[in-house]
Amino acid sequence: MSDRYWLFAGWHQRAMGGVYDLMARYQTREAALAAAEDAETRLRVKWWQVVDAASATIVARSDCLPYGGERICPPPKKKK
Repeated sequence: MSDRYWLFAGWHQRAMGGVYDLMARYQTREAALAAAEDAETRLRVKWWQVVDAASATIVARSDCLPYGGERICPPPKKKK
């Protein structure tokens, strides 16, 4: 099984990282979502997106969008 779901995340809200914002690849969507939520809390990234590499579509994303998206970024989540 290949790593179909790719997690992109970052701290900047402008086009900076490109492929350098690729944090990890996962076999399942659930694993990618769990890692995204963990990164948002633990690493305090401002945004994340999970991409289905097979269809080249974004299948999940944070409330904060990169590149000046229309949603306003909430403050970072506090560590539990």
